[in-house]
Amino acid sequence: MIISQTTQRDSMTGINTEYIPAGIFKQQEIYKYMSLSKLTEQDWHKRFENAEVKTPEEIEYKKSFEKYCKNFETIKQKGLGILMSGNPGTGKTYYTTCIMNALNQKHLVYKITLSDLLEEIRKSYKSFENENDDFLFERLSKAELIIFDDLGNEFLSDWGKEKMFMILNFIYENNKPLIVNTNLDAKQLSSFFNINGSDKLLDRIRSKCKTYIFNWESRRKDLYKKDFEELY
Repeated sequence: MIISQTTQRDSMTGINTEYIPAGIFKQQEIYKYMSLSKLTEQDWHKRFENAEVKTPEEIEYKKSFEKYCKNFETIKQKGLGILMSGNPGTGKTYYTTCIMNALNQKHLVYKITLSDLLEEIRKSYKSFENENDDFLFERLSKAELIIFDDLGNEFLSDWGKEKMFMILNFIYENNKPLIVNTNLDAKQLSSFFNINGSDKLLDRIRSKCKTYIFNWESRRKDLYKKDFEELY
């Protein structure tokens, strides 16, 4: 990417200083977070206008998610988020990506899986003599919305649970909007977030995230049904 800069000369010292205009710098940061989120070609087509809504409940969910995006400036200040829970194939990842695509033209949206983030932390430790989480805190601090996709599929060691607590607690303490989608039900979520006999972490997430239960059948089995019938 070509970085546009302007040059300003200090009238007292005569020294030229390069500046990146604020609007251009923000756009570069947006592209950076898009790259960190590893968006695929399919992800770019996941937008509210392309959603195939099939139930009255889903209609209301979609309206609510669109309203979340519309009011995001206020929501961002309050640090409010979304928790989507339900069976695989019901559209949770689709709608989290819709939200991302609706916001990432103006905002720093960071979408990640916990397993990918933990792996990145492990790799970063190999680059330093001592454990260093600075890169992670800087990334989370700059993000305006953080999305954890498919949370709960990971098998977490004690180290993994420690890091999960560190990450989610940082998000909570810094009032960052958080969106989580998961296949786990309420009981399974309580077990997954249980650390040292306490599910305080889940309680914190629920306090700032509106919950949506995706209780309809999986759509994946019919996703390419029309293509199958027409092509072979």
